[in-house]
Amino acid sequence: MAFLIAATAALGSTGSTSAGNDLTGKKVIFIPIAMGISLTEGWARRMKEDAALHGYTLEIRDPAFNSGAMAELLAKAISEKPDVLVVHNPTVQLLARQIKQAEAAGIKVLQLNLQSNQPSSAFVGANRTRIGHDVAEDIVKECGAGSGKSGKVAIIPGQLTAADSVMMNDAAFKVFKDHPEIQVVSNQASDWEPEKARQITATVLQQHPDLCAIFGHWDVHTMGAGHAVKDAGLEDKVLVYATGGGDSVTCKAVEDKILDRVWSYDADGQGRDAATMVDLLLQGAAATDGSMLTAESPLKIIKAGPTYDPGLCWKM
Repeated sequence: MAFLIAATAALGSTGSTSAGNDLTGKKVIFIPIAMGISLTEGWARRMKEDAALHGYTLEIRDPAFNSGAMAELLAKAISEKPDVLVVHNPTVQLLARQIKQAEAAGIKVLQLNLQSNQPSSAFVGANRTRIGHDVAEDIVKECGAGSGKSGKVAIIPGQLTAADSVMMNDAAFKVFKDHPEIQVVSNQASDWEPEKARQITATVLQQHPDLCAIFGHWDVHTMGAGHAVKDAGLEDKVLVYATGGGDSVTCKAVEDKILDRVWSYDADGQGRDAATMVDLLLQGAAATDGSMLTAESPLKIIKAGPTYDPGLCWKM
């Protein structure tokens, strides 16, 4: 992987990435948006394994989807001066000031899967611009000129200011701009809640029974949208697109015609990459030009139909 080559070179004589490297006495704090979901549990599992292997301590602080609590937990973590902070940004702005504060205090910050407006030492996660572009291109192919379909699309972000939603919407709308036959009839956030996504979708389907596609920004809440489509008996007419960590629950949703196409960034693989990046940061890795060390997550497309492969999903 390219980032390993770059980061190892940046280490110079400060250390190595060998499995026997002893990082005893180092402290890492992980603050996700919430635990109890496969995405963050998968990351935590891999980081715990790595901490046990290399001897550093890993503490997890869970704000349970409470943005205010998350900011408070991060402030407390900064005061404890760990060697590395791993953060999972709910929006592009919420933690920006604190990330800057931590870096200024000599604490290296690894942003995991969702980026803030504030750069930090490292980022591990999906290329949201690429996902938004590629999903939009597929929607144009399925719903655009020559398809015989309405071209109507509903977008369901988690939050309109979340990093993934900002980037994916920006990329998707750039594609749609070149295809005026595509009409975005709804762009409403679900606050990451499946039931709210279901309600939004049910309303959109009442207003636009000829809807062609739904683009949900996280597979967990998009399953709510998929259930609304199925409840309306439109699962063979409305394509439900999603992106997410790609665990076995996602594959089951594809098998059950709740989701049609999922751009998976493989949370299990991301957890391994995050653990490796933590190792590198603890050993002094830094980009020579001062930019963020970045590990872009490879994408897997989980798709209903004859090419469906349940092996693309991972299990806890």
